[in-house]
Amino acid sequence: MSELSRRDFLKGSLAGAASLAMAGIGLSAVNTAAHADGIYTPGTYSATADGMGTVTVTATFDANSITEILLDVSGETPSIGQAAKDELISQVMAAQSAEIDGVSSATITSTAVKTALKNCIAQAKGEAVNSGSVKPLVQSDGAFILKDITADDVNASAVELEPITNFAKEIDVDVVVAGAGASGVIAAVRAAELGATVAVLQKEAVAVSQGNCSSAIIKSGSTPGGLKKWLTFATAVNCWRNNRKLLEAYIDRSEEALRFVCEKSGITEETEWKNKYGVTKYQDTSAVYTGVWHDGTQSYDFGDEKVEVFAPWFGPKPGNYGSLVSGILKDAQEEYGDKLQVFFSTPIVQLVKDADGTIIGCVGKDIDGNYIKFNAKSVILATGAYENNATMVRRFCPDIEKFDKKVVHRTGDGNILAIEAGGCMEPVAHSRVMHDFDAGLMWDEPPYLIVNMNGERFIDEEVDMAYISNALRWQPGFKGENMDPEHQETGSIGWYCQIYDNDYMSYANGPVPDFVMARYLKEGPAEDHVSVFPELIDTFKADTIEELAEKLGLPVEKTVETFNRYNELCEKGEDEDFGKPAKYLHAFKTAPFWGIRRHIRCSSITAGVLSDEYGRVTTEDGEVIKGLYAVGNLGGQFYGAPDYPFFHPGLSLGHAVTFGYIAGEHAAQNR
Repeated sequence: MSELSRRDFLKGSLAGAASLAMAGIGLSAVNTAAHADGIYTPGTYSATADGMGTVTVTATFDANSITEILLDVSGETPSIGQAAKDELISQVMAAQSAEIDGVSSATITSTAVKTALKNCIAQAKGEAVNSGSVKPLVQSDGAFILKDITADDVNASAVELEPITNFAKEIDVDVVVAGAGASGVIAAVRAAELGATVAVLQKEAVAVSQGNCSSAIIKSGSTPGGLKKWLTFATAVNCWRNNRKLLEAYIDRSEEALRFVCEKSGITEETEWKNKYGVTKYQDTSAVYTGVWHDGTQSYDFGDEKVEVFAPWFGPKPGNYGSLVSGILKDAQEEYGDKLQVFFSTPIVQLVKDADGTIIGCVGKDIDGNYIKFNAKSVILATGAYENNATMVRRFCPDIEKFDKKVVHRTGDGNILAIEAGGCMEPVAHSRVMHDFDAGLMWDEPPYLIVNMNGERFIDEEVDMAYISNALRWQPGFKGENMDPEHQETGSIGWYCQIYDNDYMSYANGPVPDFVMARYLKEGPAEDHVSVFPELIDTFKADTIEELAEKLGLPVEKTVETFNRYNELCEKGEDEDFGKPAKYLHAFKTAPFWGIRRHIRCSSITAGVLSDEYGRVTTEDGEVIKGLYAVGNLGGQFYGAPDYPFFHPGLSLGHAVTFGYIAGEHAAQNR
């Protein structure tokens, strides 16, 4: 890194401050003292980087050391990033550099702190700031610059369209996998198992995946007629708009893929369903479809035919599929050595093509802004969807715009890269997963009373939580915890409350004992918060409905009025307001009263670019783009309805690992 004079550095930083801020990195210097003998120019320097929100590091230096660190992590998750603040400061002061371990439970915040601190140190040394978050922006006039893609879309992503020609190094491999989630890790490990050399590029500092349940169809336990009926049912709940070949591939290969996951994670019957990393199969919703099945919107009769589904849950919470694939990737690195290289904090920013348009590699950009060229025979995009790219959301999935998102840094990188290579976005409504399984238990319980955040009843409580987001679009917003930065001032939509009494064990469809419910009590002791995500629990109980309303953040008078009206209808045995069936009408009389404040957020957009049954990206006309794959939520069209279908447990992760497995295998066999 070249040395600059203090004056030249300040001149350059002032000239570039606007573009740095637009790119997600800000910096400022609050001292212009002359450079003393030593490492640093004494003074106070500040820089920002993107974490869950914006993280600001303010560092004070004397001539040879960092003397004080201030962190503004107010935009981070309170119980995760904000909770890590003191430990991060302590690590920086002890290390006297940005080379710290970080906090394992707050990797996104830790990475942002390290990135911003590197900028502060560069300023104090009088060096040019070099950040992986800074990229050339595309001039925007709102017009499409690629098929379906605008400059604003590109600027919000990690993608760089201007050809990159200067590289810190080049690496030759057979297969590059961009993204270390449920589909990407499985693709990489399957390819390595088949003898391919593999490079994994991951945007984050760790492997990341959501959810706990994945599933597979067990063909040996199913009848041929049952499999055909499942295929018809799965197509019907997706409005008949999915690609049948993709569903057939899931039927054919999902068991093999999920068994592969269990084997590679060390979670098998032989190990009593637990592995050395503490991940277990803690729950099982495996089932056999026969007779009549429902998904909350439609019913389907399998008759005497049957379909066996294997649906294990991995965890327990707060562990999830990210914990599972992190262990798989770590073990694979040890097993395959240099044949499986992993590059964390290195997003894919560009594809490399030959004159015929065949993909022959890609470019990654590390945390220090260095470009690395990967020469490869195949590139598998497993970068997730575009939930955090505001302009793409507004155009392709506007239903979720005012809802908060459960993910971060999903900025459509893979979508844009695939389209730039000749691919096409799914040309129908994009499916989205909207739920909240973490605020409390028993999320689909018709006997309960549901109210919006004004304390008003607004729907027949028979609606499944998977579909209630559609009704919540018309309900008032609320300012609560775990909101996106852009909703902090105005609040977000997606909030509602379930209310019931202490006699729920006598009328709930799936009751659980109160000592289990106590795990979700927000005001309960921390030692009770086991097998949950502590930052997401939001269950309360109180001796009176007035006190419960206050705890839930509801207007007391209106909530009491609604509560009394509901009890009146229950006593009558007829829901005159919303038509709920009489069998679900139970008056609430027994204190304490319980309430769950649910926060419906977008877990994922399960739609991406068109791909075939091998995961290969195709053009709008179905022509395969050689050397390029898209898997997980990026690959489609597996779904097709606006709502992700909940008739089949664990289908989202089941689809992800199946197509990661298929693509990794296909790429390795065709290298």
